[in-house]
Amino acid sequence: MRKALASLALAAMISTSLVAPALGAVKTGDSCKAVGATSIVKGYKYTCIVLGKKKVWGKAVKIVTPSVAKPSPSSSPSATPAPSATPTLTLAQQWSATGSRAMEGYLKAFPQQPAQFPELETIWRVSDSVNPIISAEIQKQYKESIAFWSAYTKHQGVLQVIIGTLDDIAFVCQWRNSYLMMSDNGCTSSFRQDKSRAWDAHTTQFNGKATDFYFMTDPKTLGNGDFYPRVPHEFFHNVQFAQTLRYKYILPCWAEEGGAEFFGIFVASQGTPDGYLNMRIKLMGDRRGKLKQSGLEQSDWKAWLLSTDMNSLVDGKSGWGCESVQSEGIYSYGFMATEYLNLKLGTAGLLALYRDAGSLGWDKAIEKSFGKSKSEAYDEIALYMKSEYDIGINQKVIRG
Repeated sequence: MRKALASLALAAMISTSLVAPALGAVKTGDSCKAVGATSIVKGYKYTCIVLGKKKVWGKAVKIVTPSVAKPSPSSSPSATPAPSATPTLTLAQQWSATGSRAMEGYLKAFPQQPAQFPELETIWRVSDSVNPIISAEIQKQYKESIAFWSAYTKHQGVLQVIIGTLDDIAFVCQWRNSYLMMSDNGCTSSFRQDKSRAWDAHTTQFNGKATDFYFMTDPKTLGNGDFYPRVPHEFFHNVQFAQTLRYKYILPCWAEEGGAEFFGIFVASQGTPDGYLNMRIKLMGDRRGKLKQSGLEQSDWKAWLLSTDMNSLVDGKSGWGCESVQSEGIYSYGFMATEYLNLKLGTAGLLALYRDAGSLGWDKAIEKSFGKSKSEAYDEIALYMKSEYDIGINQKVIRG
């Protein structure tokens, strides 16, 4: 009986040593008693093995505690799914959501079309007083404008571009008059002499030749929002000149200046929709003239078109014929009218309208392009202007 009890006690001790941590210090290579017995010390597990004829503790093995997977929110009846992030919309996406058609014609022109005609050659006259930064930026923008329009039109002759400071009026007049073979003794007095202006930009076509010229002293002026589209604006007058030499005597003031303003920001954006829309939104904020009030009807816009239908130059008369309507929005509202012409006719079709106007006159040319009377065509343009103007003044779009 005693032997049986002793055997049971010994078996219990051996069984316990197989699963319980060792009470004493354990090291690899130290002798152990039962093969297969394990001992855990400071996160490491040792196993008793036979090495040769001895029983020793084997190499320590680090114990890795498996991580317990947490239930996902969807598996818990009380969990609330995390809200999905709201995507950030570009300005172009925001504006298109308003119902505006502004981007339709724009997206047809960019990416930029390949050249179909030789690029216009230029001659540069830059005053020694001009900051090189100003000269470099204006020349860069001319290269961009020339590249864009080489897809649509062939130019006549060579364009002269003059750059002077605000004090270089005599320099500009000298080169303008000599190149165009003009006898304009009053040139220097025809430009603003005060120093309150930050810049001036003009274009003159005479004797079948063209000259663009700029006055600017401070390079910071290049970043002014109102100047930035000015180079492609002035260049577009040369595009109009290429369609008909007498465009100033033929195109209505809203078409001449509104067209230059539209394509000014169109080309200046260089295929960046948000850049185009930022400049467009600024123009839409114009509240000058008779149209500054809200609640305008289609008939109001048609009346505006008809009231600005005069020409900037008239045979036998001096001065700028658009002066009386300059404050009536011929740049900003004329911009919207040209935007519709470009949308309906396409850029090539718009230039064809200018060419037809040179041979048929404006009224007949607009009737040919629209396939209806001028009055009906103006109704159509006015409806678009009303729609886009209403969107522009009623929508609060975040600017990019």
